[in-house]
Amino acid sequence: MRRQGRKNRRIFGNGVTILGLVLVVALLAIVIFVRGNTLQKQNKNYLAMEESLEDELSKEELREKKLEDRRVYSKTKEYVMEEAREIFGLQMPDEIIVKPEN
Repeated sequence: MRRQGRKNRRIFGNGVTILGLVLVVALLAIVIFVRGNTLQKQNKNYLAMEESLEDELSKEELREKKLEDRRVYSKTKEYVMEEAREIFGLQMPDEIIVKPEN
């Protein structure tokens, strides 16, 4: 019986080893907890950033569609006539232009 008691004392020493192990485990738990909170905050920031980027992407896709419609319209005869009226003041032979008096 005495030999088993001495063997256990040699493994665990006088309690300092146990205290050291408890401190190491406690420090690891604290580090993991703090790092987990930091990662959760970063995740929230990334989710907010993702949402804003998705909104921006949808706005840009809408802008792209409008530009494509404008590009298609700019190749029509109606567009050419409209620009000729606005820029050069030209008119068709059967048109009468009425200007408001100021």
